[in-house]
Amino acid sequence: MKPLQCLSILILSISLALILLPFNTLALPEDSVQFYLDHYGRADVNDKRVRRVHHIFEQVKRVADKRHHRLPQLAVVQGFNSPDDPLAIALPDGYIVLSKQAIDIIYKNVSLVQGDTRTAFVLGHELAHLANNDAWHREFLSLIRKRTSVSQLNPNRQQEIEADDQGFIYAAMAGYPVAQLLAKGAQNFFMAWEQQTFRRVNNTHPRPEVRAKLLKARLQALLEILPYFHFGVRLSHFDRCDDGSYFLSEFLKHFPAREVYNNLGLCELQQARKALGKEAYLYWLPSVLDVTTQIDKLSLSDISRGEGSTLADDFLINAQDYFEKALEMEPSYLPAHVNLAITALYLEDIYIARARIEKARQLAPDDLEIQGLRLVILYEEGSLSPYVDMWPYIIQQLEQLARRPNAPLSVVYNMARLLELRKRTGAKKMWQRLARQVADLPLPIRRIVCQKTVCPQQAAGKLPKSNWDLPVQLGMDIRYNKTLRQWQKSQMRLYDLYEEIYQHPDGKAEVLAMRERVEMVVLKKREDISLKDLPNYCGQPLRQRRVFKGRLLSCHNWAAWVVDNHIQEVWVVSTTP
Repeated sequence: MKPLQCLSILILSISLALILLPFNTLALPEDSVQFYLDHYGRADVNDKRVRRVHHIFEQVKRVADKRHHRLPQLAVVQGFNSPDDPLAIALPDGYIVLSKQAIDIIYKNVSLVQGDTRTAFVLGHELAHLANNDAWHREFLSLIRKRTSVSQLNPNRQQEIEADDQGFIYAAMAGYPVAQLLAKGAQNFFMAWEQQTFRRVNNTHPRPEVRAKLLKARLQALLEILPYFHFGVRLSHFDRCDDGSYFLSEFLKHFPAREVYNNLGLCELQQARKALGKEAYLYWLPSVLDVTTQIDKLSLSDISRGEGSTLADDFLINAQDYFEKALEMEPSYLPAHVNLAITALYLEDIYIARARIEKARQLAPDDLEIQGLRLVILYEEGSLSPYVDMWPYIIQQLEQLARRPNAPLSVVYNMARLLELRKRTGAKKMWQRLARQVADLPLPIRRIVCQKTVCPQQAAGKLPKSNWDLPVQLGMDIRYNKTLRQWQKSQMRLYDLYEEIYQHPDGKAEVLAMRERVEMVVLKKREDISLKDLPNYCGQPLRQRRVFKGRLLSCHNWAAWVVDNHIQEVWVVSTTP
């Protein structure tokens, strides 16, 4: 082929490729972060506020949607030259460029918490543009630089509204009190931002009052769906994950945060244990439930396999996926590290289990339960090698933990198991120790302990000294209940379970009804009941379960959520099928 023909074909090929490329992939100088660094200079990386903004960016980035195979990055430039230049912009190369002027505006005349929240929202807004692949920012900047009349620009305001909405959610998921963005007067972020940015191009964004109104509606929607998270957690605690997952999955659609993924994963882990049967309790592996969610603080006022292992593996793989998503959002989230270590141990992914439990130990070095779980994983890891016997070290460490006055019962149980596996003496003493505290054991563990040794007979028919004074009775038909008619009824309803949620006007109680029957009553603001009063409501010793924040004390059909020795809530659930 002649050189001239080759050149013609090459030119034609390039031309066709360019024609076939979508408009927003054609490179412009303004597409690259280097353009901004060259023209405006990078801000001082040692500046305290610049470092603070980078830290906030990392928090928000973890929870943000990351599509188009781009890892978002942040560049803070010293300052733009023209008042028409945007102070924050998302670029096709995956960078968000933020000017030092924008940071000064964000933190001007507000508290540090408010400034951090504003920063999280602005960065979340730009991360949303990246996720949505919005090109309007670049079109705007290109027109400004060509001195084209701004009136010629017809931007899609819907993109800005959607970016506001997603940025608001991202900031909330990262733990920032986003309600403060909507404060009245000078504290309203959108009014302050509008007054100092885009002064000549207000037509490119919705008016600040419109933006605030839309986000207030979003906050209202989040608060309306919030009971779905809490009832999902409560039902899961009572081993009713079929119903609990229903509520949690719906909440996930509106607020896909780390704690929701963790608790859904915990439900899958619970289902896997049922499928595994007795094999699931070779060791006692305490998982961690998260009772709270990031929007709780928001308000409008401001491991051998046997039969059934295939089904169990399906649940475990689902659980693993949920826990990994939670950790993508926050790598230092302790419950997901612990729960993922347990799940990996069941799946015999021993090295993943080891990595997760080591991270958990770094995060909570004084947690005795995590220390005990780590020793179990180390023993299983050592059993894979014919050259390394971890037994002497493991049993010595377990003995030291078990001698502590506050030793978790899971440590005692696992020590007894390992002594039996090695056919060593001492297991009987451990089983007897557990039997003396049988009321504190979860039901599957209790059954195993009582098969190993004689458990003391509990007093039969012993009635509690006190009864919960419920505003409505469990199992009652809500159609004929006059009390609930005076309560606030949630507008959320999916109809699959015919669920209805009622809230007391003073916030003293919540009621969950399913299929027109009262299924659960939640008591709040009960200052008249102290921690020492709780045993009076139970005919036997209370069972204790640790959760991410606080602990749950349970008896029969109720549980009290306790934080710092103060009762936050009491959950009373129907036991009638």
